[in-house]
Amino acid sequence: MNMKSTYFKDALRTIANVLKDLGFESSKTLVIRDLYGRIRVLLDSQPDASKDLKQKLSEQMTQLGRYLPSHDAILDRGGLLDFETIFNDPSIQNFYLPGTDISIRLLDRQIVGQEWLQPQQPQPGSVPRLVFYGLKGGVGRSTALAIFAYHLAQKGKRVLLIDFDLESPGLSSLLLPAKNRSEFGMVDWFVEDGIGQGNEILPQMISSSPIGQYTIGAIRVVAASGVETGDEYYLSKLSRAYLSINQNNKTESFLARATRLLTDLEKREKPDVVLIDSRAGLHDLAAISIVGLSTYAYLFATGSDQSWQGYRLLFSHWRTYPETLKKIRDRLVMVHALFPETDQDVRADRFLENSYTLFSETIYETIEPGENIGTTSSADYSDRFNFDLRDESAPHFPVRIRWNNSIQEFDPKLLAKNILSDELINAVFGDLLKRADLDLEIS
Repeated sequence: MNMKSTYFKDALRTIANVLKDLGFESSKTLVIRDLYGRIRVLLDSQPDASKDLKQKLSEQMTQLGRYLPSHDAILDRGGLLDFETIFNDPSIQNFYLPGTDISIRLLDRQIVGQEWLQPQQPQPGSVPRLVFYGLKGGVGRSTALAIFAYHLAQKGKRVLLIDFDLESPGLSSLLLPAKNRSEFGMVDWFVEDGIGQGNEILPQMISSSPIGQYTIGAIRVVAASGVETGDEYYLSKLSRAYLSINQNNKTESFLARATRLLTDLEKREKPDVVLIDSRAGLHDLAAISIVGLSTYAYLFATGSDQSWQGYRLLFSHWRTYPETLKKIRDRLVMVHALFPETDQDVRADRFLENSYTLFSETIYETIEPGENIGTTSSADYSDRFNFDLRDESAPHFPVRIRWNNSIQEFDPKLLAKNILSDELINAVFGDLLKRADLDLEIS
């Protein structure tokens, strides 16, 4: 008789339930999932301890099917010379089975994807960093970034824009005429920094955009590439940009390198605000922007099924790591991009309801039936992350950017020539500008 196969999505649930049923303490166990998804269990015990219990664990782990490795499925202090290093690896996460309070300590070996679970908290007094992100291109993200930079410069702010969409660069062509382009860009720095000379090109990575020419502030741009990058070398450099390197006898991840670069740029430029154009999609570059670098992350969506499905994949991933989620959720802002000119009431309500459903089913904490957060003292819910459908301060409540044909065909480099009136800018981007000003505490 053939046994039912165990698939990838079942493996962690299986081992978590086995460990719980056998009474293994979470703090004394570590589940290691390899690149193929196979499961090993590392026990904080000596080889001769609890032999009967280990035998029962071995028997129960056969439920993993092909996700059970052919050897060394159970390891302890006697089986590893570097036990302490692995058992206390800083990348270990507490993984919670969806819909339960069952958790395991998980060391997940992945080729990509780790960065979505490596949140960095903004330091008090640090320069605010706003990330503009979308699951796909063509939603007006970069144009909105340019308009917001112009808006801030009009208020006298010094703005630093970073093109972190290295695999689909475009910020330089959007904001910089050819004569204004810098010698080098982001991709050059990552390559040169790998051999210890990133600081040499840092001063040659920054350009002034003409859209800030007639404002009382300034708009400075770090593009993905520069004049000296060499078009024929861009892909060769990109393939080397994501490497971890040895820094002061320690391995420095790509996230740590990106953080160091941004910090060095901020020290040099002394901006009031940093705006980051993120890589689209569920890519590690996007993860670094949202999870590692942002103070606030503006999530662009059009209201299509594709948008909701993509964000649900991301939010559901975060939900299984609640300790990580708590560090991310306050920085999220949903943006309704390309808000249509027709049927606005119906489409606005549909977007709001879909956004609320997404957040309430993945990120918001449950409020039990009978509890009313609208009439109960907020102090009673100080540890709850939950909002009413129409709470305009909630992350699910959308900031709208309206569709306008003249904006879609507009070249932002012409902002300096006052081609767009303030009235048109406010009509299209007013919601975004007000929300971002509020986030930045700008009057």
